[in-house]
Amino acid sequence: MSMWKAVTLRLIFSLILGMLAGWAVSEISYQLLKDPNARDQARRIELVIPPGTAERVAAGEPVLSLPEKMTFVEGDLLVVKNLDSVSHQLGPVWVPPQSSGVLEVGKASTYQYTCTFQTSRLFGIEVKPNLTVETRIQGVLLMGLPSAAMLGLYSFLIFPIRAKEGTSA
Repeated sequence: MSMWKAVTLRLIFSLILGMLAGWAVSEISYQLLKDPNARDQARRIELVIPPGTAERVAAGEPVLSLPEKMTFVEGDLLVVKNLDSVSHQLGPVWVPPQSSGVLEVGKASTYQYTCTFQTSRLFGIEVKPNLTVETRIQGVLLMGLPSAAMLGLYSFLIFPIRAKEGTSA
């Protein structure tokens, strides 16, 4: 076998082994760390402002049925349904009594919106990125390609390929 053929085979083997190792590490860590409540797709989430909320907020009492922070996935729609007798606002969304308003959550980040249905006058929104096939492939490539390069380099150090006597390189 010529030296170049041996080098090529070693590099291909290192690439395959590195990508398999990258896939295994990426997939195992994903399975161990994934949130069981996490969603891959965007959806419509409804937040209901109960009757009497304005009076409770004016009195400084918390509205126990409303969270102070919510977590979303990019592209989710937050539908604010106002059952109170006065208008309420959540950031750019103005919701008259007995109606609904829609807030499409933005890119992955943490947001603080002003709101009229919390005693703190703030509403936190955490937006997580969608998990896509491309994201998972990126994880494999980011782990597999450097691993393949290191495997290839170390294989040449540990098991050098020597040219046979009487052959030209």
